[in-house]
Amino acid sequence: MLHNMNWPTRIGSLLCLMSAVVLAVSSLVLAEEPDGVPAAERAARLVQTKRILDAMRVYSSPERQETAVTRTSEPVLRYTDSTRQTSDSTLWILGSTGRPTAVVAIEHYPKNVDSKRWICEVASLSNERISVEYGRTIDWTAKKPGLEPVRLEGAPVPAEQPAARLLQIKQLQQRFTAHEKASIEGRIELRPLAKPLHRYQDAEAGIIDGAIVSFVNGTNPEVLLVLEARKPSQGAAEWQFGLVQMTGEAVFAELDGNENWTRGEADPPARRDAYVNAWIEPPAE
Repeated sequence: MLHNMNWPTRIGSLLCLMSAVVLAVSSLVLAEEPDGVPAAERAARLVQTKRILDAMRVYSSPERQETAVTRTSEPVLRYTDSTRQTSDSTLWILGSTGRPTAVVAIEHYPKNVDSKRWICEVASLSNERISVEYGRTIDWTAKKPGLEPVRLEGAPVPAEQPAARLLQIKQLQQRFTAHEKASIEGRIELRPLAKPLHRYQDAEAGIIDGAIVSFVNGTNPEVLLVLEARKPSQGAAEWQFGLVQMTGEAVFAELDGNENWTRGEADPPARRDAYVNAWIEPPAE
């Protein structure tokens, strides 16, 4: 203990303690700057990403006219994936009320050539067919709805309070696992992020509570799991789920250890039933 030490020993101990504090603070600062990207550069990249999103149009119907949906003001996730060599990429929610119309990923690949430094992915979560436009690069209409939730067998009755339902959401997520089959690395096990990316309600649609949770490589969300506590027109409330592809690689999900869902490779540019991706360039300033 310090009070039994002589002065030189005390001073040495204090210096060691101060060094440990400095290292801890430095570690926290570095953790906020993925891959050593300075804060100013991250801020500039976010501005550029928002310009891309402002130039994009996501419509809630194939007719497009007057059905453009708005995005969240800030990303729900900023992520890095050393496997893909993408850094400080972002995930966005589109749609202002209830279940989002779509989820959009804007990924940055700083080591690629200029024409392949940015990639956009749009995954529909809508009950309807959506459409997407981005300059001359993307002009796409989904072939089918993005999400058609099904009953999650064996799930408890949804709890009355939001905090209790959040606990249920975390417990239900544990019943799922996911992996992807990368073209170079082979099978990659995806880990669940503990915190939901987004929660929502929609009384008119019978959604008591909804949550989007994710399975990631690094911190890159490759598979999204949508869990909804729903009150059908008849009968008791129940938990339902749906899974969403958020990558160009082939992905698989298991429920209680049994394969439940899969989506094939979608190397960009790819057009799938409810998912689209493409290499894009930011709009001119």
